[in-house]
Amino acid sequence: MTAMCDYELVSIVSPEASDEVVANKIDGVTQLITGREGVVDETQRWGKKRLAYPIKKYIEGNYSLVRFKLEPAYIREVRELLENDVDVLRYLVVKRSK
Repeated sequence: MTAMCDYELVSIVSPEASDEVVANKIDGVTQLITGREGVVDETQRWGKKRLAYPIKKYIEGNYSLVRFKLEPAYIREVRELLENDVDVLRYLVVKRSK
């Protein structure tokens, strides 16, 4: 068993998604993380913000941040979950340095 690493995930969900849909997407990610023995340290909903450039013809998106600890082997599953979600416009998972 490898050691867990600290990660940050910022995701941008379609501005057409309701608050409930956005919350469910965050819950889905946190459930995946905790289901793989990971730990969610913090979640933040930043709300709707203007995008730096249009994505799929949208000029706004619902931003959220999730800070978590997870074994590196499971990061691919987190990425696949987000990539296969039509409402997720963009996401970025970065490894945090201590």
